[in-house]
Amino acid sequence: MKYLLILPILVSFFMVSCKKEVPLPPSTNIPYLDSIAGADTLGKLKVDLSGMQNMNGTINFALYNNSASFNDPNQVYKSLSFSPTGSNMSFTVDSLPEGTYAFGVFHDENNNQAIDQNWLGIPSEGFAFSNNAMGSFGPPTYNQAKFVVLKSQTHVQTIALNFY
Repeated sequence: MKYLLILPILVSFFMVSCKKEVPLPPSTNIPYLDSIAGADTLGKLKVDLSGMQNMNGTINFALYNNSASFNDPNQVYKSLSFSPTGSNMSFTVDSLPEGTYAFGVFHDENNNQAIDQNWLGIPSEGFAFSNNAMGSFGPPTYNQAKFVVLKSQTHVQTIALNFY
């Protein structure tokens, strides 16, 4: 029953919040966002993501920078969509001002910009949140998923996709 309650929130979160914003260079396996002059004074987020069950579709990532915007698809701070490169992979988000952030990520295996579900309404595509946070009857809260990025430093999140 709890999966039926979490599903509408997850589907609406990922349907709108994980739009492609930045094209990736074709010659790299590690996507980077917003490389700008002076980036050495800004922080970075490195995400080590595991659990891809295949190389189909895209990985969709949505980063939020405050509790009021968390899980609101209209208030995503940065988003990224890219092809998976292996069952375990890493990507980096550059040029982040010092602050507190939280993110959601999912593997859209069929590129339909939604988390697919089985006949019971349980997600059939992998998803995760920062800190590997999970909510009881829906997505985690911002406080459960938040982390701090410091200027001139790289914050690392090791995340595993969840499947049901």
